Amino acid sequence: MVEPMDHYDVMIVGAGPAGSSTWLHLNKFVPDLAKRTLLIDKAIFPRNKLCAGGVGAWSADVLKQLDIELEIPSLFVSDVEFQYRDESWIYHSPYPFRMAQRADLDMALVNAAKERGMGFKENEAFIEANRGKNGLTVLTSRGKYTVNAIVGADGALSRVRRLTIGPSPSCLASAIQVSAPVDSKYDSEFSQKKLSIDFSPVDDGLQGYTWHFPCLQNGIPFMNHGIVDFRLYREKPKADLKKIFNRVLTVRRVGEKPGSWHSHPIRWFAHDVPMAHPNVFLIGDAAGIEPALGGGIPMALSYGEIAARLLIQAFQNDDFRFRDYSPTLFSHFLGRHIKDFDHLARKLYGGKENPLNQVRDFFTERIIRRQLQSLLLGKSVTINTRRPSPGG
Repeated sequence: MVEPMDHYDVMIVGAGPAGSSTWLHLNKFVPDLAKRTLLIDKAIFPRNKLCAGGVGAWSADVLKQLDIELEIPSLFVSDVEFQYRDESWIYHSPYPFRMAQRADLDMALVNAAKERGMGFKENEAFIEANRGKNGLTVLTSRGKYTVNAIVGADGALSRVRRLTIGPSPSCLASAIQVSAPVDSKYDSEFSQKKLSIDFSPVDDGLQGYTWHFPCLQNGIPFMNHGIVDFRLYREKPKADLKKIFNRVLTVRRVGEKPGSWHSHPIRWFAHDVPMAHPNVFLIGDAAGIEPALGGGIPMALSYGEIAARLLIQAFQNDDFRFRDYSPTLFSHFLGRHIKDFDHLARKLYGGKENPLNQVRDFFTERIIRRQLQSLLLGKSVTINTRRPSPGG
């Protein structure tokens, strides 16, 4: 007896911001194709997700273009304080950072898409895909489908990547984070509405930074403390993340011990690692974020627009090889963002230059460029940057 199969033109695997954004952009550009697209996720929503929760940078612009207004508990901050040893520099962002819980954000995006007609199946895991004459046959934990294309939006350890595109060099960063109630004596970030990023541990061989981000948990002021090691230079000795993080938490008087810490991998984008294969391509954390500061949520939202355009082009041309993935990505703002921050990362973590000087010069140049663009467009903008005294 032949097992019945459902057919969809597109299957999106993973209902995080990248997956939901892909469907929402498809619905905006070609609603008929969106109706023939299914989004699946192995989790039951709302589901917790380890993430610092910064919905910053250009996220608001993407959401506005999608006509989505987030109504979720949030804390808004505009300042990022970068630190190295006894020096610091504050960058005032023209795009306020919305600090939110990922469970709330992901659920809000899924609900917005469902209200517009998205087909969504939760508690359904991608198992495998086999290529046939007319596309792919996909087996999940709850059914069997035929599809023309799969969009892998299933995270840093993407099963879609592993089973359809194949093994690739490890481009995974290690991250540890913990949440703790705000201590006003040590956590000035909450009252000052700022994010803190400290590069001091690069002296210990860390190719990354520690962070201290204010947030709300069930309406209660909390701090998200974390550490990330991008390991951009694989030949260098590994830093002892746990030792460094324990030292940082001790200074902050954070009592959470290693048993309560949470760790998770972060994939960074590498130009020589394949992101597409006939009938399949990767986006979001499955493809990779930039390896300097991270910031995956705005990137995930923009990956959704790129995915939608790739799919539309594939169906228009009846060509599902996705050979235009790289040109499409790097002609988009997101691709240029990845290139810029990849260049910054190599300076930050090369061990030859002061990382604070590098990040200050990088953002100052971007500010000047944005001011010039605004003047050319006949607009005036106010950008506030200041260099406080050490520790201030």
